[in-house]
Amino acid sequence: MNITEFFGMLGVHIALVLFCLGYLVIGAISIRYANKFSGPAELVEPKNLPFISVVIPTYNEEEIIASRLDSLLTTSYPSNKMELVIVDSSNDSTPSIIESYTRKYPMIRLIRDTERRGLATALNQAYRACKGEIVVKVDSDLVLATDTLVQIISRFKDPRVGAVTGKVNVANHDGVSREVSYRGLQEKIQRAETNIDSMFMAHPFAAYRRHLMKDYKPREYGDETIQTIHIRKLGYRVIYDPKSNFYESFPEDGKERLRQKVRRSEGLIRVLFENSDMLFNPKYGKFGRYVFPSNFFMFIISPALLFITLAVAVIDLAFFSAATYLDALILAAFAITYFGRKLSVLSSVWTFIELQYVQFRGLLNVTILRKDDYKWKKIERVASQQT
Repeated sequence: MNITEFFGMLGVHIALVLFCLGYLVIGAISIRYANKFSGPAELVEPKNLPFISVVIPTYNEEEIIASRLDSLLTTSYPSNKMELVIVDSSNDSTPSIIESYTRKYPMIRLIRDTERRGLATALNQAYRACKGEIVVKVDSDLVLATDTLVQIISRFKDPRVGAVTGKVNVANHDGVSREVSYRGLQEKIQRAETNIDSMFMAHPFAAYRRHLMKDYKPREYGDETIQTIHIRKLGYRVIYDPKSNFYESFPEDGKERLRQKVRRSEGLIRVLFENSDMLFNPKYGKFGRYVFPSNFFMFIISPALLFITLAVAVIDLAFFSAATYLDALILAAFAITYFGRKLSVLSSVWTFIELQYVQFRGLLNVTILRKDDYKWKKIERVASQQT
C-alpha cells in the first residue's frame, strides 16, 4: 500500500479520523489537568456553617424513604442549621411516612402535590419554599456519607463558587462493573474541567447558592445541569468535589440501565443545544473555549461520527471496496469488543462504545423523535446500598 492509498482510506473514513483526534485531545487535556487537581478546601467549623435547605423530590418511595430520612438526620451537619424540604406526588404510603417524621422533627417540611406535573414543577415549588443560603438537591434514592454535607458546603467558602456537585460511588459495584468503569472515566474529566474553569455535568446530588438559581420551565426534565450552566453564565464557578461522597445504586438489568442512561443523556443534550451560545464564546473564559465545546463534542458530535464510521464501513465493504482493509478492521474490532466485553481487558473499551450508543439514542430522541417526557420515572434498583 502506497501513501496515496493510505490517505485515500483515511479520506473514506474521515469521520473515524475526527472521532479519534477529538478524543486524543480531550484525553490528553483531561489527564494533564486531572492530575493537577488541588482537592477540597479545609472544612468550615460547625459554628460558621450557613443555614441550608436540603431538597428531596419523591415519588412512590415507601420502601426507602424512612431510611433516607434517618440517614440525613444523623449527618454531621448541625441540625439547627438545616431544613429538609420534601416535595412529593406519590400515590403510595410515602407521604404518610414523611408526615410521621414532620411531627417529630420540625426541620422537615412536606410539600404535597396530589397531581404529577413533572419534576421541573415539583422542584420549582420546593426551591421557592427554601429558606437556606445554600440549597442542596438530593435524589431520594441516594445515600450520603456522614460528612458529605459539611464537605460540600465548605466549598462555598470561596465566593467565586456558585455550585458544587459531589462524587458518585456505585453502591452495587459487583453487579454493574461497567458502571464503575464509566464513573472512573467521568471523574477524571470532571476533575480536569474543575481545574480548567468549571465542570459541565452535575450529579443528582448538587448544591447551589439559592440567590443564583432559576425557575425551571414547566416541561423541562429538571436536570441539575440546567442550574449549573445558568450559574456559570452568571460568572460563578461550578466545581466538582471528590470528597463529597454519595452512593447510588444502578439497575443491574442491562436494558433498564441503558434506558436510564439514555434519559439522562437526553437532558444533557437539550442543555447543550439550548446553551449553544456558549460554544467557543470567550465571554465565558476557558469554559466557553474548551469545557463546553468538549462536552458538545462528546455528547452530540462523537456518537454521530461513530455511527457514520460503522455505516460507511458496511456500505463501502458491500458496494465500493475503496477502503476494504480498514472497513474489515473496524468491523472486526467492534465485533471482538462486543463478544469479549465481559473480559477485563475489553470491558472499559466496551463501556466507552456503549456510552456512544446511549448518547446517539439520546440525540435521536431529542432531534428526530422529539420525545418530551418531563415526568420522572421510578427506576428499579437493588435494595442494598452502602452508607
